[in-house]
Amino acid sequence: MRCYLQNKRYFVIIDDIWSKQAWKDIQCAFPQDSNASRIMTTTRIHGVAESCSFPHNIYVYRMKPLDNDDSKRLFMKRTFGHEDDCPFELKEITDDILRKCDGLPLAIVNIASLLATKRPSKKEWEGVHKSIGSAFEQDQEFGVVKSILFLSYYDLPCYLKTCLLDLSIFPEDHQIDRLRLIRRWMAEGLIIEQYGRSMEDIGESYISELINKNMIQPVGIDYSGRPRACRVHDIMLSLIVSLSAKENFATILDNQKLTPSAHKIRRLSIHGNCEEKLWQSTDGLRHTRSLSVFGDAKKIPPLLDFQVLRVLDLENFTNLVDGDIGDIGCLIHLRYSSFSNISKIPRQIGKLQHLQTLDLRWTTIRELPGTVVQLRQLVHLFLPYGVELPHGIDSMVFLQELSRFCVARNSGEVLLQLGNLTKLKVLGVDWESNGHFDDETSSKKYLVSSLCKLGETNLQSLYISACVPSSLDFLADSWLPRPLQLQKFSSIGDRRTCLSRLPKWIPSLSELTCLQILVEQLRSEDMQALKGLPTLLYLNLYTKECTLETLTISSGGFQSLKEFDFGAFSGGPGPIFKAGAMPRIEKLHFAFTVHDVTYAYGAGCDFGISHLSSLKGLWVTIDCFSARASEVETAEAAIRNSAALLPNHPTPKIYRMGERAMVKEDEE
Repeated sequence: MRCYLQNKRYFVIIDDIWSKQAWKDIQCAFPQDSNASRIMTTTRIHGVAESCSFPHNIYVYRMKPLDNDDSKRLFMKRTFGHEDDCPFELKEITDDILRKCDGLPLAIVNIASLLATKRPSKKEWEGVHKSIGSAFEQDQEFGVVKSILFLSYYDLPCYLKTCLLDLSIFPEDHQIDRLRLIRRWMAEGLIIEQYGRSMEDIGESYISELINKNMIQPVGIDYSGRPRACRVHDIMLSLIVSLSAKENFATILDNQKLTPSAHKIRRLSIHGNCEEKLWQSTDGLRHTRSLSVFGDAKKIPPLLDFQVLRVLDLENFTNLVDGDIGDIGCLIHLRYSSFSNISKIPRQIGKLQHLQTLDLRWTTIRELPGTVVQLRQLVHLFLPYGVELPHGIDSMVFLQELSRFCVARNSGEVLLQLGNLTKLKVLGVDWESNGHFDDETSSKKYLVSSLCKLGETNLQSLYISACVPSSLDFLADSWLPRPLQLQKFSSIGDRRTCLSRLPKWIPSLSELTCLQILVEQLRSEDMQALKGLPTLLYLNLYTKECTLETLTISSGGFQSLKEFDFGAFSGGPGPIFKAGAMPRIEKLHFAFTVHDVTYAYGAGCDFGISHLSSLKGLWVTIDCFSARASEVETAEAAIRNSAALLPNHPTPKIYRMGERAMVKEDEE
């Protein structure tokens, strides 16, 4: 880096430095020259800030805490939704609690999240206020933020405490996939069964509770309101790790250090490049229930050392090799396994009779051993592209999710056996039609046969993708009886899989919530049919050809839609929204060609965006081909002005495409 920056003017930001030594280690990477370069650092520790700016301490900027008004506004919004909703008898105790928070946003949000779950009574709130004080007095070094976080933790029900402690195994700032987390919890038995509810639904409710209590942070909220992933604030993670070590919940090997723990290692998490001697110095791994590895560890403990392992999570282990899992057959209690990099699975995999999740998405495996069909308890099977499955897959009778089933790589017999998996809820299919098939006609026939069977049982989600341009017209009219339980259908993939028209069975799907589809020709009757889908929340619609009438979206339809993504490959003027259209739409993505808009609607068209009163996010791609710069600027201004009139005041994210092909002002 020093060599790269030499003789350059540079501006570098280094976020969240925790020690003076860290600054000493990295500052040598930045050459000191006379080019007016600048380095900005952030830290929570004043001594570190002074070290970074030495000898010019005048450059240290202390972030000021929130003032009283902003503190109260933040607290009231999280607790009651609005400041005016606070009962009169709680106003005095609210001021006392806010004084304890000292204007620190994290402290305010966490204590407000805690109080939001309790009765709005003065006695209840006074008890919480006293608890903050006692926690602070017991440990002056912790400060008010950590004392409030401790209070929030001890207020959790037991089942949430356990699940929260399990997050200590993940490194700082790691984005934790939501479904990965739930499956791990299920494998370890951390989710408590409830009559009439699936374990996945209960796990979803656990994550929602932890988010609502501000113990974890959501990442990437989708159309259903669920986060794609979650992360833990670093201060919260520090607290969780200390509690986890204190309770001997998990042991973490990080930067050549072993967190203090009792003799029994119940959960082992290896971060980075750790030496083998660290785990050899422990009292053995025979009680370890989960092993997770992140980063570039040189080696992992032999699998033979584990006797009761339930979770083997190696998908973030960059140095994993085939030999590391050679003895996987000895892990007879294993319920969750995830791998990266490896090129084959040992035949011993068939011995894992309790295995529920086998995640191979990040591997280079091209064929599964015949013994995999012996995994009769398997619920989730995730494959990389182009895997050949053995005959007899229909013996995996509990399988509910199968992703990246490659049609071209599997025999007709396996394609037909797919239809016998009556518990299958989620299916991802890789479809190829560029000569990879031995008999493409038969493959289509067998796939349709299996889909028809699955559609009559439990199939809820179907994803079809391709790496080459492919037609899916064989599905358009042949899926009978119609898959009435289908909730998600996606045939876009990387926008190579295409239908010549909208399938006739789609308008009959009364439970459909998510539709991603590419059709060659979109007709006005197709849009009318889609408008009538009662539960549709997300629509990703791409077409190669459509009329102005089709693009006009009027009132009376799309009553539940929250997110709409529209695009036409041939450009076009974009959609027009009439008054009353899409009353609940929150996110809108669309593209248009400036030249076509000007021709069809005139300059300064705002597409009726001002009619979308629920809109919160707006993404627009502008094709500038053959347009003047003034026309592009006029179009952008119209969109921004229209969005400014909406109640939520979304800030449009506008992307220009084809700027080099714009017509100069002095050209015809």
